[in-house]
Amino acid sequence: MRVSRRFVLVACTCVIWSLAAHSGDAPQPELKTSAVAAFKNGLAFVVKQGDVRLEAGVGNLTTIPNATLGSLWIAPNDAGTSLDEVVAHRDKVFEQQNLAALTDVLLANAGKVVTVVDHAQKEYTGQIVGFQPAEKSNAEGMNASGDRVVPQPHVTPEFLLLKSDGKLLALYFRNIERVVLPENPVLQQAQEGERKALRFKVRGATGHANLTMGYLEHGLGWTPSYLVSLQDDKTAQITMQAVLVNDAEDLKDTDFFFVVGVPNFAYANIPSPMALQQSLLDFMQAASRRDEMDGRYSNALMAQKVAGDMAFEPGAPSFGSTTEALQGVQEEDLFLYSRKNVTLARGERATYNVFSETVNCQHIYEWNLEDQPRVDGFGNPQNGNSGTDRSMKDNVWHSLRLKNTTKFPWTSAPTMVISGTRPLSQDTVPYTPKSASSNLKLTIATDIRASHEENEVERQKEIQRRRNYNYDQVTVEGKLTIKNYKSKEVRLSVTDKVRGTVESQTDEGKADKLAEAIAVDNPLTRMTWEVSLKPGEERVIKYRYKVWLRV
Repeated sequence: MRVSRRFVLVACTCVIWSLAAHSGDAPQPELKTSAVAAFKNGLAFVVKQGDVRLEAGVGNLTTIPNATLGSLWIAPNDAGTSLDEVVAHRDKVFEQQNLAALTDVLLANAGKVVTVVDHAQKEYTGQIVGFQPAEKSNAEGMNASGDRVVPQPHVTPEFLLLKSDGKLLALYFRNIERVVLPENPVLQQAQEGERKALRFKVRGATGHANLTMGYLEHGLGWTPSYLVSLQDDKTAQITMQAVLVNDAEDLKDTDFFFVVGVPNFAYANIPSPMALQQSLLDFMQAASRRDEMDGRYSNALMAQKVAGDMAFEPGAPSFGSTTEALQGVQEEDLFLYSRKNVTLARGERATYNVFSETVNCQHIYEWNLEDQPRVDGFGNPQNGNSGTDRSMKDNVWHSLRLKNTTKFPWTSAPTMVISGTRPLSQDTVPYTPKSASSNLKLTIATDIRASHEENEVERQKEIQRRRNYNYDQVTVEGKLTIKNYKSKEVRLSVTDKVRGTVESQTDEGKADKLAEAIAVDNPLTRMTWEVSLKPGEERVIKYRYKVWLRV
């Protein structure tokens, strides 16, 4: 039977659990995180700044960031100074570890007198001699800073040995209900471990230096979402929300930038050698795999490529001009929303409203046909069954056409639509630049019925010979039938794709050939219509196209 194991502290009113490092030196001031630019893929560029002590121009930073290859840069900011070298190394440290397991607490208090109470509430008082037998586990672990720690052997005993009244008692450990410890028990134990650190040398400085450090790391990212609140038939309020996920490091009063765009950091998945996370062989193999994925044959280390073409000027780190909270700045092809004074511990998440503005909207209805072309670009017959239910293909969607009149581009994100306090739908708004428009699906319009059919109306056999094949030229006529059962007029957008050359369309339809290889016989053509339907009106849209069929 599984039982709880508790211990009671006698004559001890307060116990403070702490984790302290004892290295014999005064603590070294660490650089403060001053700015972070985070991408939606969980990658972030972190900038730290601060004053550090030097002895004869040499200083030490006791934290090595988990930087990616080519992204770790350190620069002194004082006039007339320059960075001479940076060395990543490991130091031995002794840390006071809290004893959480009852077995560890009893072993640490060997020689002291305790009172043990078993399941039958029988008490045994005596001096702790030890455990018998004991199985040891010497597995290494990591502390919160990512440094290697060699733990003390963990004891998994069967008996607790107590010396009582000149006798040696062996108590089954599994029968122990609770233990009363003496005054001032030992509750912590020193453990030997390793701490990673950066040693650096600054020319032109002796007693102190002001440094800036920047690097890319994983574990800091954000995810956007939108709320669209319908005001009336022509306007809506759109609110953007950013959820910040911090699995990397503590932030305090940090300028934070939420980046919109497509990042290009070629070596983001390869750790920097300065992070002391892998051997030289592991690093070379990871770099070689990265080159093979890109189709290159040169080694990443030998090619000396710099991740992301990132510039880092000494004394002038910048993500662009700093503006008011959650204002936007343009940086080349990226857009950055800014938020000042972000405080968020590692493991925490936070939500921030980025903007909320009123925009123009239009209720439209969309019919996007999903028919698979009957031939490919070279005239080969294709399976006519696309695997999609015909009824699903003929669904008409009620959508919102939103015009981005805000100061910010809209990134692709889940979007909730409400009317008052009533939820209407949730879908994805696509990336929408400023002044552009995007469609957001609401729901299937069940009171607008649509059907589609195509028929061959003409065939000219073997009129052309290409690449030693004979072809028939087939003329196809299509018909789209739509009826509006609503009590109001609707605006309908219709899209269809065909393989072939479109010859005619009714209702002012448009046809655009999509980019493809010049050599194809049957270009992929997109046909579009924008029509209005009055209440009860039925509309028949016709089109005709020619297609080459290999025989």
